[in-house]
Amino acid sequence: MDLKDTPALISAARRTRESRGLDAVFTAGTDFSLAVARIAEALGLPGHSPRAAALATDKVLMRRRFRERGVPSPDFAEIGPDDDIAALCEGIPGPWVVKPVDSMGARGVVKIESRELLADALEEARGYSFSRRALVETLVEGPEYSLDALVEDGRLIRCGLADRHIFYPPCFIEMGHTIPSTLNQNDTDRIWNVFEMGIKALGFTRGAAKGDIRLSPSGPVVGEIAARLSGGYMSGWTYPYSSGIEPTRGALRLAAGLSASTPGPSKKLVCAEKALIGIEGTVQHLDGREEALELPGVKEVFLRYTPGMFLRFPRNNVEKAGNVIAVGVDFKEAEERSMAALRKLNLVLNPSDNRTGVFLDASEPFPPDAFNIENEVELSSFLNNLWAAHAPRPSRGFPAVPNDKIFVPPPPPSSITDYTGRSIADVLDILSSLGLLRLAENSDAVVLSDFWKALIKGGLPGGRWYLEHRS
Repeated sequence: MDLKDTPALISAARRTRESRGLDAVFTAGTDFSLAVARIAEALGLPGHSPRAAALATDKVLMRRRFRERGVPSPDFAEIGPDDDIAALCEGIPGPWVVKPVDSMGARGVVKIESRELLADALEEARGYSFSRRALVETLVEGPEYSLDALVEDGRLIRCGLADRHIFYPPCFIEMGHTIPSTLNQNDTDRIWNVFEMGIKALGFTRGAAKGDIRLSPSGPVVGEIAARLSGGYMSGWTYPYSSGIEPTRGALRLAAGLSASTPGPSKKLVCAEKALIGIEGTVQHLDGREEALELPGVKEVFLRYTPGMFLRFPRNNVEKAGNVIAVGVDFKEAEERSMAALRKLNLVLNPSDNRTGVFLDASEPFPPDAFNIENEVELSSFLNNLWAAHAPRPSRGFPAVPNDKIFVPPPPPSSITDYTGRSIADVLDILSSLGLLRLAENSDAVVLSDFWKALIKGGLPGGRWYLEHRS
């Protein structure tokens, strides 16, 4: 059944009620809150009104309502394929964010700093929109926070506020979140107050609410509010692990016409979720899940890719390779435990797929290098001199040498780490333990140039792919 075919969903719900009974209709972490609201209305079940769900699904309608009701939100304009971009953006200060009008997971969302790039970004964003529409809005500077809540007869029940960790412009890739937030109480209250203003403006009365809010220099600004619980593991995993409270249970009770009956917290922990990301290539295998789960405080390891699937560096939040979740007694311990779990995961790419080589050859700023050497003077000098003398091209592969090992001189000391928190020394140790290289002073300069480019660009998966890809 097409989940976008609301009349068919309503018919199916009626058949289900007649044959087996139906007490509630519910969604969490998906784009289908409007369909849920329409089904609930058609069957006389509790829930947000279709009008409220429509306002929360369509970002243009949402922002217009926020503007009418004085809820802080970005300046924006909806721009169609034939519209005059310059004219419509005249009163919208840059830099800008382009996004689909109705999508989720940061698909098609990109930061733009030049008006000349807006047209292409808008066209791509429309490709992620159910209605083929896109908007431009002013970028709001400041840290971002996720909020979950339940609304029972207009009363707000707070269900968690998390720090979001957003990286890799011009995209907005959430590399994890930590709950509860490290915000001070004053800023926490300001954010909740603005969230509640937005909920009332949209007309939520009974059901779940999820918000993304930035704390700008001038105060909280609503990015969006959805008529559902969050995705990204917050409502179903990290908030329950940190507090003992299950928002999903309360939301289901509300959908069934019952009181949310949300108890007070039974735990006082910090929970951190971290994303595993990959580089272009075909997944051969992904090792280390069981070892990660054995680490102290690690609760979950989710792997999204299986052998044979094509992986790429994420452009949005649905293209990650996996996620880990860990708890600790404080922020530092939860962060350290989640990163330790991430470092146990070893993503191995098929060495015969040369799309990985093309990725490693590239020098564009996005996708970014696994190791950012820009501020490491000694290391960047070492590598830039090597690459100037011998232009690197990892895609040509590692030539056969005696014992199938590369002899790598130790690089200058460096404190930089990759996406998982591995240092360059960590990666070299792992490759050495696999029997793929030795640390020594004698090796062909061309091979060294290619190897270092593969490692800096692709981290452990990139370095291993190069060493296993024979020329």
